Amino acid sequence: MGLDSNLTSDIPMLVALIILFIGLYFRGLVLWISLAIALLYLYIFDRESIITLVIYGFTASLLIAGYLRIRKGLTLSAKSENENQFDIVIDANNLIGTANWDLKVFLKFINELERDGFKTYLFFDHSIIRLLREKGLIVEGETVPMTICRVLNRNRHNVTVSKKGHKADSLLIKYADRNKTTVLSNDKFNKFEDRFYIQSATRLKNEGLIKRVSLINGSLTIM
Repeated sequence: MGLDSNLTSDIPMLVALIILFIGLYFRGLVLWISLAIALLYLYIFDRESIITLVIYGFTASLLIAGYLRIRKGLTLSAKSENENQFDIVIDANNLIGTANWDLKVFLKFINELERDGFKTYLFFDHSIIRLLREKGLIVEGETVPMTICRVLNRNRHNVTVSKKGHKADSLLIKYADRNKTTVLSNDKFNKFEDRFYIQSATRLKNEGLIKRVSLINGSLTIM
């Protein structure tokens, strides 16, 4: 008889927990409504269990919030990694020079790569500003990256321009070495000025990840 009495005394708490968990499942306004109903139910049938319900509810809320945050973080990380993973990094100044400084030829080449399913990342030396000025492409108030993105119809996240007075080679090579990404460039990366990243360049060469590009019949072609 004592056992039946204990079970009966636990029923209000069980009912309140069920109501609360329904709210936790749906969250939002439903959670607040279910919490109010559960508290009112216990206030009527088992006031002594209200504190216990609050503790259970608070603990469950923390656990669920933590789980959702972790899951969201993993999803965002996977999405970010996928969005930022490029197939090809391009020594833009070098290839534009190969194209006889014709931006239309260079843009055609990039667009063909993109149409073939390759995600490209362009690295520019800041000195590209001279070509942009010569062709009258810079609009007042624009930075070099802004002009490049507008002229080449690029996203700012797949264009890097080196600081003024510096080349982009070190940024390009280190990025490609870190991510094991194919490099399109005719630079041999073996000059004295390349000494700080020459080991990275050597690794890329040994793995066949540096490809040369030539101008054939007016079009840039990977060799």
